Amino acid sequence: MQNATPEQILHVATQYHKEGKLDAAEKLYKTVIEVKPHSAEAWFYLGMIHYAKKNHFDAETCLKRALELDPKNADYSNNLGEMYRQNGMLDQAEYYIRNAIVMNPNQADAFCNLALICKERGDYDHAKLYFSRSLDLNPKNINTIINVGNLFLFLGEYDDAGECFVAALGMSPDNPAALRGCAQSFYEKGEYNTAAAMLSKLTAGKPEMYREKVDLALITLRNKDFRKGFQLLESRLKHLPHIMQGDEKNLWRGTDLKGKTIYVYDEKNGLGGFGDTIMFVRFVLELEKYNPERIILRVQPELVSLISANMPQNVDVVSENYEPFDVHSPLLSLPLVLNVRAKTMSGASGYLKADGERRAHLFDKTVKNIGIAFATDKSHVKHETRTIPQESFNILAGTDGVKLFYISKQEPDAPLNTKITDLRLHINDFADTADIIANLDMVISADTAVAHLAGAMGKKTALLLNRLHDWRWFSMATGQKTVWYDSVTGYVKDDDISWEELVKKVVL
Repeated sequence: MQNATPEQILHVATQYHKEGKLDAAEKLYKTVIEVKPHSAEAWFYLGMIHYAKKNHFDAETCLKRALELDPKNADYSNNLGEMYRQNGMLDQAEYYIRNAIVMNPNQADAFCNLALICKERGDYDHAKLYFSRSLDLNPKNINTIINVGNLFLFLGEYDDAGECFVAALGMSPDNPAALRGCAQSFYEKGEYNTAAAMLSKLTAGKPEMYREKVDLALITLRNKDFRKGFQLLESRLKHLPHIMQGDEKNLWRGTDLKGKTIYVYDEKNGLGGFGDTIMFVRFVLELEKYNPERIILRVQPELVSLISANMPQNVDVVSENYEPFDVHSPLLSLPLVLNVRAKTMSGASGYLKADGERRAHLFDKTVKNIGIAFATDKSHVKHETRTIPQESFNILAGTDGVKLFYISKQEPDAPLNTKITDLRLHINDFADTADIIANLDMVISADTAVAHLAGAMGKKTALLLNRLHDWRWFSMATGQKTVWYDSVTGYVKDDDISWEELVKKVVL
């Protein structure tokens, strides 16, 4: 650009910048600075390019230089503050954003950024206040509306969140953040099909949206569409690539296994916990029809004894990664390859057995022995909605001819009722839990691995669920059976009843 003025060069640079041609824009901004080193605008835009390229130190240097040259520019101060916020430097962020507001009290973006700082600090009331001020100044700022929706999502205020995202979609029907937030809002309210419609629109023609396809998969599986659901669920292998324990080219897709070793492994670092391993291990038994020479099955250490005792001789159960093998498969991929359907579920009558004699001395056979599991893993994201208050079982503890046993390894939130026998000292792994269940007349459980184990053993089980429960139990209603386990009956707590009232409904 010979003979061009710095202003002309800057104009071309900003055009490149808008078009996403960052390298070309960066080169021209530097040219302007060489000719006109006091160009605050060139320093500012150069800083924004460095930030887009994640060169945070250079970005900070340039943005500070721009502000030194034009200390009354609220945009420069606000952007510098927002850069600090995104890097977790909240004190510095607040200083520059408040400085921007002092310079321009009507800057809507600055109030939005200040609200985000308050949100990250846990000061939600002030976050709402500043978001409100931002929208007063610019009610059609879609990014602010989406940010408000995200705050409501975080706080569990799903109706308000949904209103924000719907409003955003009214302005921009294909906005990914609005579609994603809207889907989550409806999902959390139990409006699964509406959430699925949003996710379908969001992911259409976008194969890279692996996380969103996993979310859509779980809704599809909830509706018992196993063909489409398990196909979509394969996106988890892209979303969480550490699940795969081998090359994609060696991923088993249903070929004959004669003379081969197949390595099947749990997904403890992905979507699967103990319950999933118990539920899906039934499909390992179906691999025999593919004539494998050897099956290596990796499960969590706590499941090794139980699972190994229930597998054919050519299945070696391990708890560590294994090599060599010919082909491999994550456990949750087996239903897709085996063409599993809800109406023809294998193993529904039970597929795990235990030697109850080892624990028979703990039980009085003249009474009804009922095992209960009401506490869930405190680290689980759904711990609070899955855990059932212990006092909900008081009515059973005082029933003549009934003896209750606590059969979970999870620590209760309070000391156990003296009428409940605590068996935790007798439980080291799931084989011990299975031995105990074998002696029981019935199990009553929250949504825990114990429920899966009891179902896999064919033991009469009452599964206590919240109205908004996990996809694995579909849209279960009180009194319904589940396709996974013939012996499990669901009892679903509506919003207007207590857990104690639900327990009263259990048929012993």
